[in-house]
Amino acid sequence: MSISAHTELDFAPYGIDTLWLDRAPRPRTILIAYPHPDDESFGNGGTIARYTAEGVAVHYACATRGECGTVDAPMLAGYASVGELRTAEQACAARALGLAAVHFLGFRDSGMPGSADNQHPNAFVQAPLEQVAGQLTALMRALRPQVVLTFNSYGGYGHPDHIHIHYATRAAFVAAGDPARYPEQIAAGLAPWQPQKLYYPTFSTRFVRLAVGGMRLMGRDPRRFGRNNDIDMVRIIEETTPVTTTVACGAQLEANLQARSCHRSQGGGVPFGGRLPRALLRRIFGSESFTRAIPAWQGGPMEHNLFDG
Repeated sequence: MSISAHTELDFAPYGIDTLWLDRAPRPRTILIAYPHPDDESFGNGGTIARYTAEGVAVHYACATRGECGTVDAPMLAGYASVGELRTAEQACAARALGLAAVHFLGFRDSGMPGSADNQHPNAFVQAPLEQVAGQLTALMRALRPQVVLTFNSYGGYGHPDHIHIHYATRAAFVAAGDPARYPEQIAAGLAPWQPQKLYYPTFSTRFVRLAVGGMRLMGRDPRRFGRNNDIDMVRIIEETTPVTTTVACGAQLEANLQARSCHRSQGGGVPFGGRLPRALLRRIFGSESFTRAIPAWQGGPMEHNLFDG
């Protein structure tokens, strides 16, 4: 399938509901696979905005519609459900960032570990890995990304959906170029395609380590952090992957902040209430960090472009 065929793509046979924003063929493509509306903006909004500004087609595979997110009741005015609200927020952010499309995989938000939502029959964590990997393989074969992004094996902070998308994306990354995998897709016209690079978002743990030390001094357990005491700050430090790549994105500050503001039900908006000077915000959000997982990092100079090499 040539890149020009993107305008004709229909992913409905794979259980994928696509919001198309820009069908124009591009020479370079990135596929991001995360589980929730807002994961793309809060994690990699600056990077996305940079590459779309450079003419890269950036596609977002979103496993759920964030049905389990905590939302203040007034924000639901005009929306039938939390999922409907967060879908609208996702569409808003997609336009702000210049995404080519958002591909909803059709699962339900699973909530945090041990919650009742984990047991819902359509919860993302209940979906067979092979099924999710098949959906992502179809996207990779059709969209032909050179670069793929997903969470690391701990999902950043232990969210079950983040962990599940990691393993599904890793499996799809391998399967997409293998003609023996998902032969029904090949029969339908999706030729094998092998993405070249796989990245995880990451960050320096310096601030988290300071926070853990401060919590211990105050007699608080850093392994029980957050509104529901279900975030393990120590485990986050242990599981954080090394920074191998930094992407400068300070020039995309406004698009980044606009996308964050779209996710208002999840606390989006200009940090610190907009009181900080733009110059300082540009420094804070001036770059985003990644771990290059495939090909495995062997040391040497740090990368500054996801397409390096």
